[in-house]
Amino acid sequence: MRRMYPLLVAVLLALLLTGCGANSNQNGTADVPNASLSANSSSGIDTKGQSSSEATAPPTEASPSDAPSPVASNATDDQVLDVAKQAVEYLRERDLSSLAQMIDPEQGLRFSPYFHVNPDTDLVFKTESLPTFKDATKLKWGTADGSGDPIELSFRDYYDKFVYDRDFEDAPKISINKLIGTGNTKFNGSEIYPNASFVEFHFPGFDEKNDGMDWESLVLVFVPSEADWKLAAIVHGQWTT
Repeated sequence: MRRMYPLLVAVLLALLLTGCGANSNQNGTADVPNASLSANSSSGIDTKGQSSSEATAPPTEASPSDAPSPVASNATDDQVLDVAKQAVEYLRERDLSSLAQMIDPEQGLRFSPYFHVNPDTDLVFKTESLPTFKDATKLKWGTADGSGDPIELSFRDYYDKFVYDRDFEDAPKISINKLIGTGNTKFNGSEIYPNASFVEFHFPGFDEKNDGMDWESLVLVFVPSEADWKLAAIVHGQWTT
């Protein structure tokens, strides 16, 4: 009988161990991790600890009050070009009434027969004093390049020779605040009108034999005036000796 005691003890221990293992599997805490603790669960938390709504939310746009307000005197090149194209259209149509409305009321409209703007000899007209094509009075517009002779012409004749002697509205090249035409006479319009912008309507030449020495330009100078640009000078450019 005593020999059977160890055998019975071993059987009882085996039964107890079997029962404990069954209970552990039923409780579900021994082998399988809880899925709710997965880092990739649908709780909306990313690996950086942010909710999915925070991670994908678009940046907040600045309110209109935060945007810089436009400055009237700093118009874009496109704005200046638009005004220049309007002016050159009036010149082509010889519409002086419309052109007069574009003249700067304070500085008036200067006419320069060459790139070198000369404050001493150039004629300047205010809106109300702009000549007409019917006026036959000869005026002195400066001195001719080379000869130095006085340029004495009626407004019509000056216009036909030193303003719109070419169809500048159809010029093949247009430049803003940078000259294309070059020669011995330097353009000094930016010195006379330091806050101005200018537009050049340029023909590079008309006869190949002249190798570009017969180029011509029409330069329109505009000064800022409140929210607009006003015409301050009409400058004629061409090859000079």
